[in-house]
Amino acid sequence: MKKNVRAGFFAAIGSVMLIVSGCLPSALSVNAARRPQPTFNGNAWVTYWDFDQGLKEAVAIQTQLNSVSYFAAAFDKNHKIILMGPVAKFTGKQFARYRAEVKKYLTVVNDVYKDVHNPAGESIEKDVDVLSELFRSDDRARAHVADLLNVVKKNGFDGLEIDYENIWKYPVIAGKFVKFLEILVPEADKAGIPLRVILEPGIPVTNYKLPEGPEYILMCYNLFGSHSADAGPKADDRFLEKMLQKVQQLPRPHGVALATGGCVWQEGKRPYFVTEQEALALQKALKASLHRDPFSAARYFNGRNAEGKNVECWFADAKTIIAWKRQALDYGVDGISLWRLGGNHKIEEYYPGITNNK
Repeated sequence: MKKNVRAGFFAAIGSVMLIVSGCLPSALSVNAARRPQPTFNGNAWVTYWDFDQGLKEAVAIQTQLNSVSYFAAAFDKNHKIILMGPVAKFTGKQFARYRAEVKKYLTVVNDVYKDVHNPAGESIEKDVDVLSELFRSDDRARAHVADLLNVVKKNGFDGLEIDYENIWKYPVIAGKFVKFLEILVPEADKAGIPLRVILEPGIPVTNYKLPEGPEYILMCYNLFGSHSADAGPKADDRFLEKMLQKVQQLPRPHGVALATGGCVWQEGKRPYFVTEQEALALQKALKASLHRDPFSAARYFNGRNAEGKNVECWFADAKTIIAWKRQALDYGVDGISLWRLGGNHKIEEYYPGITNNK
């Protein structure tokens, strides 16, 4: 899922290097020369379902952010955009950063909710049918563009973030999505609305020519997760290397999204996601020993619950995120986004620029 260079950015990189040095596994200690970075942006997501905790963490790290995205827009069964959560509370929040504006983005995802009054109820995640309808003709795509920009302006957001997923395995939909972007980009520019496009790890970057203009962010996670029978980290060094090579082929500015939290694999149950705090609480309840994987810097533990079922959990903590950031910075990315805020243990430690100034 980033604009001008800020005065403290290069100091922050140095801080990352100092903190990472000596405290991370050797498999992640890469000393490659860094490319000059013409632009950089730090971003993080606040979600509508964990709004209070997410906003609290956004305030805690606000000096390290250029933007905050509110993950709160989807669709109803009639393909109309809906907003969830306390939108006005988010847009009305003032984030403070020295001599820099922290922009607020609205993230729109192609989830479809059957009952707009019950966001926790039945929904279709990453629905391609709604995209087929929105992109069925140039006129329909233009109407959708107008709706998107109107929602952004009407609700007081600074920027728009498109997070349409599950499309790259469908070439027809993927081609129409690129055409939609070609319509959206000049209209967003005309309206003075910054545009960010979130891309899935599986995008075949060489198959499509994405239009210049937006900021492109590649999701660098879900190596293991609720979709996988095997347990493991959301990312490791080899996976990140593969993703970062893709990022280099995207129009600039381009960046990466890194994931907090983790996933639990329990015998007899489907895997489920947890926050870092939830993972630590589970580890304490199981009285399990914590370990750190040398190839991902992720934490993990396993044990047996009260029913005697085997439980294994992998999750990211501050050292994990810093290691992943370092690998991304070695590729000279233009920005790093964090998915997501809320439920993180000592979020300030994810940003050495904060902890080193205390």
